[in-house]
Amino acid sequence: MATLTLITHAHTQVDPATDAVTWRLSAAGETQAAALAGQPFWATVDRILLSSEAKTRLTVAPLLAQRSLPIMADARFDEAARPGWCDDYAARVAAFFAEPGRSAGGWEPAHAALARFLDGLNAHIDPQAGEHVALVAHGLVLSLYRAHLLDLATVPFEAWRRLEFAAVAHVDLAGPAFTQDFAPVAPSPPRA
Repeated sequence: MATLTLITHAHTQVDPATDAVTWRLSAAGETQAAALAGQPFWATVDRILLSSEAKTRLTVAPLLAQRSLPIMADARFDEAARPGWCDDYAARVAAFFAEPGRSAGGWEPAHAALARFLDGLNAHIDPQAGEHVALVAHGLVLSLYRAHLLDLATVPFEAWRRLEFAAVAHVDLAGPAFTQDFAPVAPSPPRA
């Protein structure tokens, strides 16, 4: 059976003047990426899936400097679309999760983001195959997928807030079900 390792991208340097999809890793994020590269689970990973956002590739850059693994980027694993800067990000996130069928301030609805994410998984992974795939993605979409696996109707806001950067979870896709929930590989600055 296929196994999936889920990884939240490392901490980024926030720049309100640019689109979040272009943000780079912060100094803390670079430390996290280096710690992530040293994790033992990589020994059994067959390939890596990434979102199309640079921060996911930067998160595995130290690993790829050490070992050669096939990688594939797919925009279906991108963060929920959020046009422009938002001064009260935490409130917008709470609204995004509370009403998953509606757009919160112009954001992609949570249901649409989850459907897109699941479509990406179905396109790239055969649950019956005996491979180990690592997927580096983002806090909002990974929170949605986590709630989906736990059969929750909505994402509890505090669950998203506790989801650290450069955190790792393992999923048995036969269920699908978590074999290990998200745990950080290095200290993480808090989410908004």
